[in-house]
Amino acid sequence: MAKASSGKKGSIKIVLDNQGKHGKELVPSQESSSKVELQKTTSIIKFIPILLLLLVSFAVYFNALSGDFVYDDEHQIVKNPWLRDFGNIPTIFSKSVWSFGEEENNSNYYRPMMHTVYLFNYHIFGLKPWGFHLVNILFHCGASVLVFLSIRKLLTEDRTSASPAYLSPPFIAAMLFATHPIHTEAVTWIAGLPDVAFAFFYLLSFYFYMLFRDGLKRGYLLSILSFSVATLFKEPAVTLPILLIAYDHFAKKSDETLFAGIKRYIPYVVVSCVYLLVRYYALRSFAPLESYTVLSTYEFIINVFPLFTEYLTSLLWPLNLNSWHTFHPIFSLNEAKGMISIVVAVLFFIVAVTTYRKNRLFFFGLLLYVIPLLPVFYIKAISGKPFAERYLYLPSAGFVFLLAIFLSWANEKLPRAFRIIPIIFLLIGGVFSVGTITRNNVWKNNFNLWSDTVKKSPDSAEAHYNLGIVYTFQGLWDRAMAQYRYSLELQPDSARSHTNLGFVYKSLGKLEEAAKETRYAVSMRPENTDYRNNLGDIYMRQGKIDEAVREFQGALKIKPNDIEAHNNLAAAYVNQGRSTEAEKEFGSVLSSKKITETETIDAHYNRGIHYMDLDKLDDAVKEFQAVLKINPNDTETYNNLAAVYLRQGKLEEASTEFKHAVTLRPDDPNIHHNRGIVLMKQGKPDEAAIEFQAALNLRPDSDLFRKSLNRALALKGNRK
Repeated sequence: MAKASSGKKGSIKIVLDNQGKHGKELVPSQESSSKVELQKTTSIIKFIPILLLLLVSFAVYFNALSGDFVYDDEHQIVKNPWLRDFGNIPTIFSKSVWSFGEEENNSNYYRPMMHTVYLFNYHIFGLKPWGFHLVNILFHCGASVLVFLSIRKLLTEDRTSASPAYLSPPFIAAMLFATHPIHTEAVTWIAGLPDVAFAFFYLLSFYFYMLFRDGLKRGYLLSILSFSVATLFKEPAVTLPILLIAYDHFAKKSDETLFAGIKRYIPYVVVSCVYLLVRYYALRSFAPLESYTVLSTYEFIINVFPLFTEYLTSLLWPLNLNSWHTFHPIFSLNEAKGMISIVVAVLFFIVAVTTYRKNRLFFFGLLLYVIPLLPVFYIKAISGKPFAERYLYLPSAGFVFLLAIFLSWANEKLPRAFRIIPIIFLLIGGVFSVGTITRNNVWKNNFNLWSDTVKKSPDSAEAHYNLGIVYTFQGLWDRAMAQYRYSLELQPDSARSHTNLGFVYKSLGKLEEAAKETRYAVSMRPENTDYRNNLGDIYMRQGKIDEAVREFQGALKIKPNDIEAHNNLAAAYVNQGRSTEAEKEFGSVLSSKKITETETIDAHYNRGIHYMDLDKLDDAVKEFQAVLKINPNDTETYNNLAAVYLRQGKLEEASTEFKHAVTLRPDDPNIHHNRGIVLMKQGKPDEAAIEFQAALNLRPDSDLFRKSLNRALALKGNRK
């Protein structure tokens, strides 16, 4: 056997393997082993800021998981038929964002990836809000990490000290991004998904592009793919090519000319053009709806300045956050609001010019704030409200980047002060966290949201209208009426407020007032089938069956597949004794492929009532049983099914069904009384007396209930 040569540590010695052959074995030195351990430790330490960011960004939104569906969530998710079937994906990618509703192409927005994510959420979580909230929060966690990675890379490229200290400027900046209260609307509101998702893919595309410019070839393709996804989440994503050009020119500091890099931008331009073409096809126009048509071109332009000021101050001072900032346009720059906004714009411009000459990276930070905001300044195409806090989600990345540059400068120029400055900013992050957690509770449910909004925007017709809806669902009719009236004072031509006020009057039994309000809504929006159905229902309650039929038929002329109108028309025909026409309408409803569960229940229930009137009791039983198969907690159906069994002489079955009804609604005296009658027919006066007594306890002034009780007690020999 060969003898190993003596030598220094780390030299190669010759050893024999199991077969007696010579082999080589590297003897690691203590020094190299220490280096390996150090590298492992360093790698782990590098991930600690990311893990902390993930933890904090999730923690500040943890209480949002218990929130409900609020505001647009209920329409976009709960009532959205597109989410029920993956087969709807081609439709999702070829229609505007609201086309699943009553009217098509009634939106300026094309966001197919939003519906696609909702589709997957629905099939994973069902209609559990926490699952949808979780997805938003995870996007926010990812965006916070990307802000950290992007800022760290930008500062490194600038050869500015990013501080090897644990509390580095990029980490502090990303922590402020993760906790900033201005983000609650985008993250906590489920419908804010497009903002957090497009921002995530926008930042991801930008980060991959930076890696590509540093030599990672596959980063280019990944950047283009991420950009493509971002455009399908929200329109402002198309500003990314502008940002990439600015990055190459102001942050990368390469020697190449702008034209030398044009080839790199061509794929991004192509993606943008394809997106705009597909978007135009889906919307049939660049912006089908125009808002604030009373404003002239000059007035649209000057109103950009106060909007810009409001966005800037909201980032700097995130207090009095509000879900609905009422837009009060200025009509002259001579107004106080106009003059202040001009001063702010001029100061911003001076800072931009100064930093363009002296600090290109800071100038790029200003662009990172402004560029993603550019689309929201097109006021004419922004439906509802030109200012929304969620629009600041991505621009705030530019804001915290500017803070990181300041911290990096302080680290280099003011090393002593830098020991205190990061602590101050982390304390600000702590205050932000408290503000975010508190604000999440406002978005917890519709009552919290709109109560808060009405207090902060008492001049918002939208806020009063939505609070009215909350009170309507709670059955607080007087409060609901007050909110709808406030809304109409601010916006007299609101057809939806008139029809909702009509619903309140109908619920209070004030049918004349209900009809008046609803007719007014129909006169303003004659093409709205919901309003016509509402008016027809009121006429039915008034006994004006001919007028009701006219409204339901009118709705079907506008929308032949309106299931609610078919259902209502069938019920109206039943009242007119037009059995053949009623059967035809019921058939139209139940054969529809788009029928909802609620509409199916209504159709079976109404047809069951129809068969009861025709004395087709076996058919009526089948219809009521069909209802109970879908909704086993439908008290009225149990009551009617029991009544049918009673007419058929099936006392045992009738008693069982009334028992179900009593269990579901123990505070209904009529059901107790009905069950008592069946028990009397069964020869069970003792049990009947218990039911009659329960009915009398609930309605002590009822002579009928008292007589029934006395009759039951008489059979026991104890007349009362």
